[in-house]
Amino acid sequence: MKKLIQEFKSFITRGNILDMAVGVIIGGAFNTIVTTLNKQILMPVVNWALSYIPGMESGLYTILPNSKLATTNTAADAIILGPNGKGYTVLNYIDWSAFIESILNFFFIALTLFIILKVVTYLGKKRKELEEKAKADKEAETEALEPVVEEAPEEVIEPVKDPVVELLEEIRDSLKKPEPPKKRTKKDSTE
Repeated sequence: MKKLIQEFKSFITRGNILDMAVGVIIGGAFNTIVTTLNKQILMPVVNWALSYIPGMESGLYTILPNSKLATTNTAADAIILGPNGKGYTVLNYIDWSAFIESILNFFFIALTLFIILKVVTYLGKKRKELEEKAKADKEAETEALEPVVEEAPEEVIEPVKDPVVELLEEIRDSLKKPEPPKKRTKKDSTE
């Protein structure tokens, strides 16, 4: 049980869970703002504009054919007040204004999310560009601070030989050469 509680505590205190919880709360608050905007500001304007169309004085409602008008106002007849102000015993109608309101809610939420994502993407690109620029500047600064040592090509300097050493080398080389055979003369053969 103790291990389960520790795992739950680590799960709850994770950063992404808290971020998600904040997002849900802000999303709920934003939904309330959009719904209020539609119900209290936009839909009255839409209904006002539609009131100039004949037959739309009471708003965007379609009363279905299976609705039954009340013939009397007695307590025995259950009278339902319709959106057109008439009493009905059975009332089925389509509330087009609620549908339009849902479409507007979706549109405003989608538009807001689109704008937020565009801003976040733009800021992410700018941040990456700034990081790359800072990295390039740092590398350039590091290269500028390093001392530039140009290495000259190594020249092979041959030591100057002593003339005595040269003479001795020549003698050595001449001794290593085999002597050519002597030509025999007549004197040598007679002897």
